[in-house]
Amino acid sequence: MNKIIDPFSYKGRVCINSSKSYFQRALALSCLTQSNCLILGSPNEEDIKIAIDICRHIGMGLNISDNAVKITGSLSPKSNTIHFNSGESGLCTRMFGVILSSFYEKTIIQGKGTVLSRKIDFSCLKQLGVQVKSTGFNFPVILDGRLSSGIIDFDCSNGSQLLTGLLMVLPFLKGNSILNVTGLVSRPYIDMTIDILKNFGIKVMNNDYKKFIIPGNQKSIVSKYEIEGDWSGAAFHLVGAAISGVVDVYGLNIKSLQADKAIVDALELCGADITIDNDFIRVKKKDLNSFSFDATHCPDLFPPLVVLAASCKGTSIIDGVNRLTNKESNRSLTLQKEFEKIGVHITLDGNRMLIEGTDNVSGGEVESHNDHRIAMALSIMACVASSSITIKDANAVAKSYSNFYIDLEKVGS
Repeated sequence: MNKIIDPFSYKGRVCINSSKSYFQRALALSCLTQSNCLILGSPNEEDIKIAIDICRHIGMGLNISDNAVKITGSLSPKSNTIHFNSGESGLCTRMFGVILSSFYEKTIIQGKGTVLSRKIDFSCLKQLGVQVKSTGFNFPVILDGRLSSGIIDFDCSNGSQLLTGLLMVLPFLKGNSILNVTGLVSRPYIDMTIDILKNFGIKVMNNDYKKFIIPGNQKSIVSKYEIEGDWSGAAFHLVGAAISGVVDVYGLNIKSLQADKAIVDALELCGADITIDNDFIRVKKKDLNSFSFDATHCPDLFPPLVVLAASCKGTSIIDGVNRLTNKESNRSLTLQKEFEKIGVHITLDGNRMLIEGTDNVSGGEVESHNDHRIAMALSIMACVASSSITIKDANAVAKSYSNFYIDLEKVGS
């Protein structure tokens, strides 16, 4: 689907969608609790639907409405082998791969689309009794052997999703476990994982993100969990208002552990007008100055930060570029290529991205590269463009924010 975005400015309010990161984690944990669980939140995003399909495929009962998912039953394998498809979700690939390897002798994972070109490395699981095989570049991934508790040492410099899977499943296994971790990036996502485990009644001890001590044989009796609003999607609206108008965003938890809540820090750094109320966050247009920001632990903020930087006076610097190579696209190169088409100059210098602010953003045709966050960023750039921006494969936004263009029409003037 191609989408034409005419120049517009923000004016209105947005009720933000549910966090897919929290929703996917809650669904995975519900499979481990051995008791019924009601998850409150909107399950409309593609990545959430993938997690729902996996839960259904492994035998869980699901009752789905517009604002909730009820999970019943328990994970009781009827054979030694499980096949599942993780779609384009890197988190579902890694998290459910680890979890299901604790129930089945053989776990076979298939994916599709952008995930097929992403590096998926389960090799550290060998330390806990799982042998790893794959064909082609990565898929299908075959995990041989059943995961057991124990001591594991591994490097997390390429991401935290595998660690999330281990933190979730090891508390439910017999025996205690210790995870010795080096180079951990995306720390807020581990904070989220430990937070939701705590809400489900599960204890994990975090020793400065270098050692995680996990008592085994734990049980959860949680019956209801509410998903908070998504800071990743909200970041685009907050930036859009900062460069063009005004918006009130409802449904966000200002005390959230989500990594992308850091967008507030970036907006404050460049001088944006922000009001934080009990019920909403308001951002108004204001003259903005260049800024420096380290996005190592929140790499999904790069796309909205590029939009923000392009509308600031001077050259802004964002650190953490090496976190972008293993996303739906190589986001550093994609951002540089597509924003250049509309007059925004980006320089890549090692682990650093430099964005030159400009008053001459043009319209034109750009490509999302089937990357949801690239599509949203290019859409928001139309706020300050001289003419329409046409985005190829704009439907990629459904991965994390299916109502993005509906919300954009509500607040666009």
